Amino acid sequence: MIFNITVPVKPYVKRFLENNYGDPVNFSSHPREKDFFIRMLKKPDNHDNAKYKQDYKRFPCYVTIALSESPFYRKGCELTKTDTIALGKHFERNVKMLMRTIVGTYLSFGMPIYIAITNFQDRFKMEEEYWSFESIKKDFFRYKSFNKIDFNHHAYAHLERLILINMTNAGILSKSLIREIDKSKVQTQ
Repeated sequence: MIFNITVPVKPYVKRFLENNYGDPVNFSSHPREKDFFIRMLKKPDNHDNAKYKQDYKRFPCYVTIALSESPFYRKGCELTKTDTIALGKHFERNVKMLMRTIVGTYLSFGMPIYIAITNFQDRFKMEEEYWSFESIKKDFFRYKSFNKIDFNHHAYAHLERLILINMTNAGILSKSLIREIDKSKVQTQ
């Protein structure tokens, strides 16, 4: 028998959970997430409950999480305010890290920001009602953690290295010449 627990979350966290773990959310084949969730049921954390006096006004959506019979009867079926916030923050960090990585990668390839964000929204089913374009853009630039990478330079350098190795193996170039080329690259960087 499967029991369902309803937990308040932000819209994009709800979408992320449902996209990754189904609807209702089922952590049974994801041991790390399952243990994280069961731990909250096992030993509820009430120490920050006073800090969260409001009734989850920042969490307009609810996600349904499936719980098997064993943890339901052994651990319980309720989350404290502190644990609810911790669950939301955990998955919010995950979805934001995904967004920053994907959008940063698109930008590294020279894609304009509006196309990068739109592609992220399309690919990961984060429509405007779940996570608005402007909100994604603000968050991305607030925590801009990508480095501008010149992929063309790296591709040409790798291709050049392959050509030199192949020419050395064919006996056209000597290994000492390749070592000197490598030394000169290190010195110029």
